[in-house]
Amino acid sequence: MRTVLQTILLIVLAMATASNASARKQTEKKANEKLTTIFIFGVAQDLADTTVYISAITTVAGAKLNSGGDLENWTYYSEQLKKYVETTFQRPHQTVAVYYDKKLKNVEKRYQKTETQIRKKSPYPPTFKYIRPEDFHFKVPRIVFTDEEM
Repeated sequence: MRTVLQTILLIVLAMATASNASARKQTEKKANEKLTTIFIFGVAQDLADTTVYISAITTVAGAKLNSGGDLENWTYYSEQLKKYVETTFQRPHQTVAVYYDKKLKNVEKRYQKTETQIRKKSPYPPTFKYIRPEDFHFKVPRIVFTDEEM
């Protein structure tokens, strides 16, 4: 009888320790994320088309960067541009890349470099469609988790 009680107590203790460790990891992860202002632009193109959509450089306040400086939830930013191009220009099947940095100067350099690379590497002369900041700008994604995802 005593062994069964001891086993049950050990199991309960192990579960409590695991739960506590999980909560600690979540707290550490949130502490490593930093809210900051970034500068960001995106490029969208259907790879079977020569039209390239390129957004203006916009400022996003409140973006989350992890301890390595990587943008958290970056896929949501590319999805924003993809949906905008597909609905506004009725151009499905867009492939999107987004570029960001905390320094405007670095993003401006990347913007010029990206545009030059597209011009040089395209087998056919690309047609650039520039998206103005008043027409589209990136927003910090609002992510809602269900109980199962937490």
